[in-house]
Amino acid sequence: MITMVLLNQIIVMFLLMGVGIVLYRKKLLSEQGAKDLGAILIKVIIPCVIIKSYFIKFSIEKLEELAISGGLSLLSLLIAMAVAGFIYKKNKKIENFASSFSNAGFIGIPLVQAAFGDSAVFYIASYIALLNLFQWTYGVFIITENRDAIKLKKIICNSVFISLIVGIGIFMLNIPIPETIKRTVGFIAGMNSPVAMIILGVYLSKIEIKSIFTNKDIYFCVLLRVIIIPVITLFIFYFLPIDNMLIIMIILIAACTPVGANIVIFAQQYDKDYLLSLKTVCLSTVISIITIPLFFMLVQIIY
Repeated sequence: MITMVLLNQIIVMFLLMGVGIVLYRKKLLSEQGAKDLGAILIKVIIPCVIIKSYFIKFSIEKLEELAISGGLSLLSLLIAMAVAGFIYKKNKKIENFASSFSNAGFIGIPLVQAAFGDSAVFYIASYIALLNLFQWTYGVFIITENRDAIKLKKIICNSVFISLIVGIGIFMLNIPIPETIKRTVGFIAGMNSPVAMIILGVYLSKIEIKSIFTNKDIYFCVLLRVIIIPVITLFIFYFLPIDNMLIIMIILIAACTPVGANIVIFAQQYDKDYLLSLKTVCLSTVISIITIPLFFMLVQIIY
């Protein structure tokens, strides 16, 4: 059942990417326009998605589930970084970063919402916050090999990190939110899927398709991100004494999504191979239409 829901959602997401491709090729949306949309997505829309997920009544049970999702998120990210770091070591910085960090925000959230409803974002929010934390620390170090490049301000002032703190504060303190605020945040959060997919469509339209499929290094990096690391994570999770299948499924969705689009931003910022980073995002996104449903068929067999 969940496999079909995910497959249907992936098809919808690819159709939305098609809209992005058409808009870019018809010159209705420029590359700069896509960058501006990306900034709005990261700084406004995704934070609203996260905050909205915490508009629930506080309970000890929910607090325990939050702790479980946080622990599994941390473990999943550590597995990904360890496997990628072991394979690439100090070589191939872009491939190391790409393999380590998934697209849990752009793609993971819409999949979780489709499969389990808006309330399930509560469990993936910890993963996304930790993902951003590691990207701005370990990720920056991978790319630059310079600890001084890691800026505490970038971490603390990160919109996703701030939204998580705000959301947890609302949840822990049981702060009543006026209905008008809830609806406003909800409307903004509802833009997440279409805006994220249109941006990815613009990315796809900028790359010559043939150049993606003829690079063996990119193939291995992408397979590592969408198949090898998720399967390793799945088998480690299987032996954990945790029986909350909802949370396990949600963190596995976050773990098996394609290369995070943020790698393009990091590559540009630190003068690395921008085109290579873009190709890893594009190829992994295309391949994920097959790998994500297959991965969850395996999940259902094992569990």
